Amino acid sequence: MKTTKLIALMLALLLALGLCACADSKTPETTAAPETAAPESAAPAEPLDMAAVKAEIDSKKLEDFTESEQPTDYVKLTVTGFGQIVVRLRPDVAPISAQNFKDLVARHYYDGTLFHRVFPGFMIQGGAGEEELKPIKGEFAANGVDNPLLHVRGVLSMARATAMDTATSQFFLMHADYPSLNGNYAAFGYIVAGLDTVDKICQIPLGVNPYNGEQSVPQVEVKIESAVFVKPAQ
Repeated sequence: MKTTKLIALMLALLLALGLCACADSKTPETTAAPETAAPESAAPAEPLDMAAVKAEIDSKKLEDFTESEQPTDYVKLTVTGFGQIVVRLRPDVAPISAQNFKDLVARHYYDGTLFHRVFPGFMIQGGAGEEELKPIKGEFAANGVDNPLLHVRGVLSMARATAMDTATSQFFLMHADYPSLNGNYAAFGYIVAGLDTVDKICQIPLGVNPYNGEQSVPQVEVKIESAVFVKPAQ
């Protein structure tokens, strides 16, 4: 009897230790399915020019794009009550992440999902759906992948759990430069129009996350009404 109770006590302790593991509140996290193998990403065809990227961020207008029936490297997010955002995907630096995002847009996965985490001076995070998705490889230096796209204001990146290969659908848009994310998260695009929409979202009232004390829980709904492919207008 004493042996049985001792074994039960040890199992309970191990379970408690596993459930208590947590991550830094200032890193974009998501809950994902167990890790699975993914193909290696390809290196960029030519070096990425971050000066050119910064110049392109928010350099265009929403009317510079028209909707496309075919997948493109441009996606327009319509955020109910806040505005629209056009992002340019960069499969040359993060092909797995870019293709994963395009696949989800193509089947309207993001329509109706929320920006559930808003952190002014850092980023806004969204894209969580109810479906369990296969995780993808984390395309960043800490995971053995050369990804030169830095986390500056306007950049689009994949959220993940503590394990490196756990990103599924959740993504975040940078509200400000955040160098500590460089090499640790898979940046795969950036906003080319509508960065002011992110600014508007960052002005909403926020509540405290009871799990980590972070002031990042939207007190109003921030819904992605739709995510559609667009192309530069002729």
